[in-house]
Order: sequence, then C-alpha cells, then structure tokens
Amino acid sequence: MGNSISHISGRQSGMNVSTSPQDTPQSSKRNIEFDDSASPRKRRLLESYSTGDIHQVIATQLQPSNIYRCHTDFTNPVAKRLYREASDVFLKRKADTQLDPFSMKRVKLYEPCNTTAFIWSLPAEILVLIVALLGARDMRCVAQVCSLLREIAGPLFFSNRNFPTSPKDLFHIRVDSPSFDILSTWIRMDAFRPPRMMLCWLNPDLRASQLSAFLHFLQSVPHKSIQYITLFWNFDILASPILPQILTFLENIRASGCEELTCMGFYHFVGSSGVTRLTRMHGHMGVNHLKAFEASSGVLFSPEFFPFTIQTICSSNLEKLRLSYIKLSSAHWEKLLRYLTILALVELRVDADCAPSTLIRFLARHPAIHTLCIVPRPCGTWRTNRITARLTLPISKLDGPLSHILPVLRSLRTLPTLTCLALSLQAHDASPDYLSSVLQCVDRCESVEYLFISLPSQIHSRSAMIWPGTHSAVRVKHLAFDSSDIVRTSLPFAEDTLALSAQWIQAFPDVKRVSMRGYSALAAGDLVDIVRKVVAADVELSVTLHN
Repeated sequence: MGNSISHISGRQSGMNVSTSPQDTPQSSKRNIEFDDSASPRKRRLLESYSTGDIHQVIATQLQPSNIYRCHTDFTNPVAKRLYREASDVFLKRKADTQLDPFSMKRVKLYEPCNTTAFIWSLPAEILVLIVALLGARDMRCVAQVCSLLREIAGPLFFSNRNFPTSPKDLFHIRVDSPSFDILSTWIRMDAFRPPRMMLCWLNPDLRASQLSAFLHFLQSVPHKSIQYITLFWNFDILASPILPQILTFLENIRASGCEELTCMGFYHFVGSSGVTRLTRMHGHMGVNHLKAFEASSGVLFSPEFFPFTIQTICSSNLEKLRLSYIKLSSAHWEKLLRYLTILALVELRVDADCAPSTLIRFLARHPAIHTLCIVPRPCGTWRTNRITARLTLPISKLDGPLSHILPVLRSLRTLPTLTCLALSLQAHDASPDYLSSVLQCVDRCESVEYLFISLPSQIHSRSAMIWPGTHSAVRVKHLAFDSSDIVRTSLPFAEDTLALSAQWIQAFPDVKRVSMRGYSALAAGDLVDIVRKVVAADVELSVTLHN
C-alpha cells in the first residue's frame, strides 16, 4: 500500500485565507481574514489551527459542557493535552500534514482516503460529543481504533463503567472481576500511572477470560510498580469450575513483583485441612519479592490451596505474616508452626486457637518480632503453667486476649516498653475482676504509651467491673475503652459497661488522655460528666457513641 497525494477542498464561506509570500514550507503560521459573519469563537478556533495553539484556546475559552450520558471536564489537564494532540500532534506527526483552517494540501496518507470529509479535521470537542452518544461496548471498540480515539473514548468509557481513574485513585484502585477487561484500555492511556495498591473483588460468576485480562495487565506494567494486591471473595471458591485457573492466577500474582499479598475470603469454609498431611516444608527463599502475606480464609489451608499457601510462605523473604480466621485446630497450629522458620519476620498475626505454648516456642525462634497480634475467639482457656521458654524480643506492640498476652509478657526476659498494648477481655477473665487481670499485664511492662481495652461482649455480674482500689506504677499516657462488641440489650444505668469502666481510670494516675467509644445507655454528655468526677482537670476526654 503506497503513499498517495490527495487534495480536500475546504469551506470558503465566512472566511478568506491568504498565505504570505514570506511564508516558507517549514512555517505553519498563516494570515486569516474573516468576514463579518464569523463569530469571535469561530475566529479563535480557526486561528488556533493555523498557529498550533489550540490547547491555549481550549484552556482559556472553552467552558465545561453537559454531554449526553456523561459529564466531561474540558478544563482538566488531560483534556487540554487531548485537544492539543487532536489538533497539533496527531495531524502533524501521524499524517505529515500541512494545514489550512479547513482544508488539507499535500497530505501524505498511510491508507487510501476516498471521502471528502476527513474525520481528523474535526475539532476534538466534536469528536468527544460524538463518542459520548455511544454505548459502553461501542466506546470500547472506538478506543481500540487508534491512540487519538482512545484518548477521547477512554474517559467516557471509564465513566460509563464506573471505573475510577481520577488522580486521587492513583495510590490505590478498587476493581471487581467484571471490570478486569477495562484494565487493557486503561494501561494504554497517556495519563495512565500504575497504582501502588489494587483492591480486587472476585465475583461468583468469575470467568477465565477475566483472570487472563488481569494477568495481562500485571505483566504489562513496570515490574514491582504495584506493591500491594488484595483479593476478596464471598463464594465457595472450591466449587468454582475454573479452580485450576484461579490457582494459576494466584501463583502469577505472587511472581508479579508485588511486596504485599492479601487473600481474604468471607465465605464460611467447612472442610478438611491440608495441614494434616504436613511433614516438612520445602522452599527456595527469595524467589519472589513478597515481604508481607496475609491469609484470612480457611480455604487457603484446604488440600487444594495449601500447596500455594505453604509455598508462598516458604519461598518468600517475609517480614509480615498474618494468618487469621483460618479455622485451624490447636493441633494443626502446632504442626504448622513447628516446621515454620522465617528469619526476617518482624510482625506476626495468628488466631487465638493457637495455644500460648505453641506461640511462645515459635517466638523463641524469631527474635526480631516487634509486633504481635492474636485474633481473639469467643471463649476458651489455656494451661500456661508448663511454659518454660524465655524470650528476648524487641516487642513494641501487643494485641490480643489476656489468655495469650499475659503468658508472652511473663516469658520476656526484660520488661518491654510498649507503644501499644491492646487487650481483649473475655468472660473468663473476671478473676477476681477484670481490672485486676488488666493490671497483671500492665505491671509487666516498663511503660505503655497507649492502652486499649476492649470490654467483654457480655457481663455476667456487676462486681466484675468494680475498681478494687489498686493503682498501677506503670505510666500510661493514653487510655481507651471500647464497647463495640457489647451485646445490645436494654441495660439499666447501673449495668452500663462504659459508665462502669470509667472508675478504672483512677488506677492509672499518670494518664493524660481518655477515649471511649461503642454502645451505651447514656448520652455522650452524661458519660463525660461521670469521667470528669474521677480524672484531673487537664485530662483530655473523647467520647464517641454508636447509634
């Protein structure tokens, strides 16, 4: 297909065009003479075509317009660049064109042009109006024609599919599986910047083509540019007809160069565990770039997914490992952690189904851990009198139930200086009362910057909430109470949990700030009045109640 020379006559009514003899072929500027019928807006547009400065006219003269089925901002930087490309870059670089206002001379084309109306001579705002009348499927097809139409149809296509691409979404973007096909169009936009975080929701009607589109997007972005990937689902993923493709999908994400991978399933999993047949773990450390891995579903420890899970843990140089809501028994936890060694680990999260003795033996092999979180379970007690291991940890944050936090603190060789100590009280912790149990943990610390107490969901007796009259010698700066898990019943004033816990503040004489949140039978102002009676005048108070 050779090049051809064509001439397209332009309109002559309303204007006269004259080229100065001094103009050379290298100059694109022309003198334009208008008659009285040419409006000022038309004069500016035509002059902009002759001088190559249409982006300035768009930026200063054109106002935002309401477009059918979509609202487009014509004044944002992306639109300015779009119009500049439409009038200047595209016509000059891709068509090698010498322009008069509405005529084209000596056009070197790369495809035969037999029509008398060349679409590229239309102002970009007209092309936007035309594309805005199309449906989402047609917009996607138009966006695949060329770079110019992709820049025009892309924003309209994204808006039609509710796909967020605004500058505030550049750090993280949320996308569900039906929108995975949009990623191939988005990555080719001039304004595309790889997000640092992607939150992806997998739908029950997940298809293999959608997974392929997402993987193609990951392979197309610069390596390691997407640092955090989170996957959510709320269906029986083991019953999916594309289960092998889902496993391949997870393995490709693990190898994509991301630093943090979170897999979180909300579907209630009932089935056998793959930990049962575990004898030892194999893996080549450092074959991927993962630094944090979170598994928050029992599905990931099923026989089908367990090889992926254990390979991810063993082949990564993990700094953070979070295993929560995975429904393993204490025997399975003991078997899993017995064979697991992660040298660079500094943060660990496990379920309270993991026995304190198992947890402490694991901590003894990982002396760099400074953050430990145990997800509490509704009930259950553990025997801790046989724990003899001694720990040397730079611990700075502890979060969990007393049944696990207190044995860990007792096993430390030196008193820790904690920036945060979060305690989840259970019904069996009232021995003899809740505050005495709390003080046992606090007194095993050098100091506590922030003490957070999650009140028990049910209170069986008012005596369990009394203040025994003791004081803590440990300095606590910020004390917080949370009753968000309280069973909401019509409690009388005397049984209001937040009101009863206010007297606990007296046990911490050095506290400078007190926070309360959750459910209460009292108004926020009444709680403030109760707290003011037992604290110094310079203590800062904050009360936030749920409806």
